[in-house]
Amino acid sequence: MGSLKKQVISGVKWTTLGTITIAVVALLKIAVLARLLDKSDFGLMALVTFVMGFMNLFSDMGLTSAILHKQEISKKEYASLYWFNLGFSFLLYGILIVLTPLVSIFYNEPQLNILTPLLGLNLLISAFGRMYKTIESKHLLFKRITIFEIIAALFSLVFAIYLAVEGFGVLALVYSALLQYLVQNILFLALGIWKYGLLIHFRLQETKPFLRIGIFQVGGQVINYLNRDMDILLIGKFFSQDILGGYSLAKQLVSRPAQILNPIMLKVASPTLAKFQSQQEELKRNYLKLVNMVSNANVFVYVITIIFAPIIVELFYGSELVELANLVRILSVYMIIRAIGNPVGSLLIATGRTDLDLYWNLITFMIMPLVILIGTYFSVESVALFITLAMLALVIPSWYFLIFKLTGASLGEYLFSLLPKISPKKIKELLK
Repeated sequence: MGSLKKQVISGVKWTTLGTITIAVVALLKIAVLARLLDKSDFGLMALVTFVMGFMNLFSDMGLTSAILHKQEISKKEYASLYWFNLGFSFLLYGILIVLTPLVSIFYNEPQLNILTPLLGLNLLISAFGRMYKTIESKHLLFKRITIFEIIAALFSLVFAIYLAVEGFGVLALVYSALLQYLVQNILFLALGIWKYGLLIHFRLQETKPFLRIGIFQVGGQVINYLNRDMDILLIGKFFSQDILGGYSLAKQLVSRPAQILNPIMLKVASPTLAKFQSQQEELKRNYLKLVNMVSNANVFVYVITIIFAPIIVELFYGSELVELANLVRILSVYMIIRAIGNPVGSLLIATGRTDLDLYWNLITFMIMPLVILIGTYFSVESVALFITLAMLALVIPSWYFLIFKLTGASLGEYLFSLLPKISPKKIKELLK
């Protein structure tokens, strides 16, 4: 247990360093490019990113989650998984090429015919290094992962600014993203071959136990992705690229704190919680502790964001985009709810109950698109408000369907875990 504790502490230290550094670099990148590119460029990139985000959900068929869950995996099984994933990624890229013209017609944006296949190359690039990154994560070895991701992010930042200054427009966003994928996956591949080797071995039968877990994970992620980013899809259809670009910038800004805070705690959470998958009381205790940390950190940051929204928008995007402040405020409330719900993903992976993730996301998929579609009849602010109210209404049902079933935590225990921890002595002092 002492060894596990040391590994967890080390993992948290490195993920903290990496997450903060990469997030700062990403914020700096957006802040600079928002002054060099048009809002319509960000609107186009939002559409391409939506399509690629959807395709990326299938890129490893949930094998990453299955590897983190299963405790004993042989070298031959790893090899079979690697070659399966590599072959499937090439198939997936072929599907993307076929679907791209349909996406372009749907949005009436000819540029998507060029931009989507370009950014889609990340499907192939990531397949070469992803498995080795997963193995390092499984063993709580986050030092090299962090270093590689920081190096890739810095290369991407410099390249993006150079391309934007040279007048590449939206291609500055696409090419810099591709460079980031390329650099980190070359490093992961080199590390993996040096440290673990690469067997020329493949048996489909060896992948089936992993795919059984992974397919449910993919199904849940696909529906969750549509629930989460359906606003981009529908705003892109019913509003102009300028409006979509502004909404995308606001959403990126409010997403950034959760992208900084949550990975610090959650990257280490899945492999750690998996150690307690057969001990429900320990699983519950550690999960509620995780929820408490995530809740406290996110609520604090997003309350600050709500209060100082105009200043924050001007700081990152310039005075021309201060009009996005109200949108940022509404989406900040939305992100609080989403961020607090994030730890359940680690719980589902740790227990191998990715089937519950699929079923729950199917339920929410019956609600979210309708809510967003209604909002598009009014304004982008209405879309943001409606999805926030819908997320709030789903908090208690999600506790019962997921958290209670997996940990046995009562509603009172769960809601109490969302509050700042105060010692009994403090409570007595407050009551005097």
